[in-house]
Amino acid sequence: MQNDASKNKRRLLLVMAVFAVPLIASYLAYFVWQPQGAVGNYGELIQPEPLPETLRFAKLEGGQITLKELRGKWLMVQVDAGGCAAACEQKLYAMRQVRLMQGKEQDRVLRLWLVTDDAVPSPVLKQKIDSMLLLKDASGALIAQLTAQTPGQTNVKQHIYLIDPLGNLMLRWPGNPDMKRMHKDLERLLKYSQIG
Repeated sequence: MQNDASKNKRRLLLVMAVFAVPLIASYLAYFVWQPQGAVGNYGELIQPEPLPETLRFAKLEGGQITLKELRGKWLMVQVDAGGCAAACEQKLYAMRQVRLMQGKEQDRVLRLWLVTDDAVPSPVLKQKIDSMLLLKDASGALIAQLTAQTPGQTNVKQHIYLIDPLGNLMLRWPGNPDMKRMHKDLERLLKYSQIG
């Protein structure tokens, strides 16, 4: 009789162990051994900030465009002077390459350069930035929003920003980005987004 009770006790402990081991293992895997390939963003997520659709920009080649007209596209935005020093050229190159890396999805992405002064980009530079919109933020409203989302810094020229197809400012990358990691961020957004 005592032998049966002992056997039953061992069976009960065995059954409990079978259920406890996966729970303990998952806890350890999540909190102790952080997996190396964990999905994370390279860019810094910004609390989504809806931008007014009425934001109006002047095109450098003439005419105007509103943010509402750009809706439905993912917008990569950089802010810099028209003379475009080396750091500016690096941002332009990164934006171009990351967009091209998206392959057949690249048409979902527009690149915007908000020119902050009256200098006109050189013809050589204009050739390099094919299909990029060159705009002036005459009211300064978008630049003010970008500045507000860059705490502790007043220089929005140090980043590349992303606006989603609904007009929300949502992500910022460094001005001299790791293009592969930037590409992964954008690729993930395009893959899982039902908009734009």
